[in-house]
Amino acid sequence: MILATSCQNRKTYADYLNDESKAIDLFIAKNNLHILEEFPSDGVFLDNDFYKDKNTGVYFHIINLGDTSRNLEWKESVYVRFRGLEYFMTEDTTKYSNLSGFPEEIEFIGPVNANTKSSYATPGWVVPLAYVGHTGKVKMIIPFDMGSAYDKSQYQPTYYDYIEFRFDKSY
Repeated sequence: MILATSCQNRKTYADYLNDESKAIDLFIAKNNLHILEEFPSDGVFLDNDFYKDKNTGVYFHIINLGDTSRNLEWKESVYVRFRGLEYFMTEDTTKYSNLSGFPEEIEFIGPVNANTKSSYATPGWVVPLAYVGHTGKVKMIIPFDMGSAYDKSQYQPTYYDYIEFRFDKSY
């Protein structure tokens, strides 16, 4: 009987997705964010505007477009610095950062899709790269299935208050 009860209480993947959806909706409401249906044609966002990418479910707000004069090339390195990483579905109030350490490195192999998603350590970071250039800065809400291996294993969406992309090592 104990075994049957514990099995009934185990969450399914659909339960985790539902919990995440509620948590993201609550985070959006609590922070008075405005979710855009269409990407702004000029790439300019008002303070609380976030665009939800229809293909990935990743939300982002462009702080600064950076240098968009060239596109990323295949297998080009992108260096990612962030601050204000928080796990808003937990009691953890720590805000994580890598500004004082080494940047994370992404080898760009194209936009996130079924073929490239598993090639990126944090696939969600790649989504805004279609819109920003070198030194582009964004804020992001990343669902757990587009997050890091840890985020996926813990079923935890994340919020980043600041992410900067560099297409070279010039820090």
